[in-house]
Amino acid sequence: QGQDGKQREGLFLPEEFQFAGAQNPHDDPRFRRAPWNLPILRLSPGTKASELTGIAETYPLSDFAGVLPRLAPPDLPLYVSRESPLYAPPGLPPPLSLHEQTNQSITSLLGNRTALDVTPLVDRMRLVKDRFEIDALRRGAGISARSFVDVLTTLKPGMNDLEVAGLMEYAWKKAGSPRASTGPIVSSGPAAISLFTLKAEKYRSTDHVIGKDDLVFIDYGAAEWDMYASDVCRTYPASGHFGAEQRKYYEIVLDAQEAAIAHVRAGAMMVDVIRAAAEVYRRHGFAAYEDIDRMGIEKVWGVMPSPTHYILQEKGPTTYSATGTGVRDLGHHIGLLPTDSRDYREPLRAGMVVTIEPKLYIPDRNIAIMIEDMVLVREGGSENLSAEAPKTVKDIERLMAAKRISR
Repeated sequence: QGQDGKQREGLFLPEEFQFAGAQNPHDDPRFRRAPWNLPILRLSPGTKASELTGIAETYPLSDFAGVLPRLAPPDLPLYVSRESPLYAPPGLPPPLSLHEQTNQSITSLLGNRTALDVTPLVDRMRLVKDRFEIDALRRGAGISARSFVDVLTTLKPGMNDLEVAGLMEYAWKKAGSPRASTGPIVSSGPAAISLFTLKAEKYRSTDHVIGKDDLVFIDYGAAEWDMYASDVCRTYPASGHFGAEQRKYYEIVLDAQEAAIAHVRAGAMMVDVIRAAAEVYRRHGFAAYEDIDRMGIEKVWGVMPSPTHYILQEKGPTTYSATGTGVRDLGHHIGLLPTDSRDYREPLRAGMVVTIEPKLYIPDRNIAIMIEDMVLVREGGSENLSAEAPKTVKDIERLMAAKRISR
């Protein structure tokens, strides 16, 4: 209630591109406005937010600490939610997480003795899997991989992306997997030109009718087994045949993935595995298409791993965040969670399981391609746990042609 006695309401919102997109190939804010990085459905300060919510006053979160005292006079009671979120607007201290609050209570109970953080130690222990864990990951990866074969025998134009996700889930359930490791990530045509981290902004995030010339981006090889995750991706042509341009770029992405997998072995540094894929992209001239000054915001490509960062600038791993910081690289450790860690500071060790997932977005051509496998690190090389998922152009087109003949 303001000084004039009238009721006032204020709504603080992120600015349009404040949290837009993850996996920016470079530390340049303009990439947040690239077509593959655009917000899909979110409120931002301004007239539109006021119209949709009925709240006349909207402000950016960055103004929270300065504006709130004006909205809430000293004599006004303050009511806050008991469930504290983990994000605090700029100017306010971050709220405690459940772990932090518990830790503080325990240290207080024990006389405020110094407490050390055990989390990094536990995280490192989770990176190398024992025989039970490897068996579970192998089983989940195999179930996920075979579900792609089922999709190839059914996929056709006119289906909805959600049907494809359902077909995969049906295949997992038949094989005994109780649930998915992640939410469904299936996108086709123009709907695929958007990073998966943005799709949750829309309630029906997997909902697009597949066109006859579309590539179908299926990052949903996610059958869980004995609490261990799987994470496998394939990109297939809805028509059963890759177009000439689709084939060209698909085979480059596949070459990048195979080059990276060839470098996976105990003792290798993950950054060298990443560079192997980035070098394939560099050899095909992709670095030029990462140049936002040359390409413009609307047409700049999403090339991941970035040849500019990893090869031309000779930079190493960066701190990567799903909220948009860091350089999108090539994959991650996988275990109890689909993304267990991106800690690349130490060499790979036998028993680690990592994903190898080069990606390419070409916005003005409606091309989005990712090929992802789960790879077990061994002493002399590696084992592809998800190799049963078809991924060569020859195998994909052969299986889809056989499906049509049988019909």
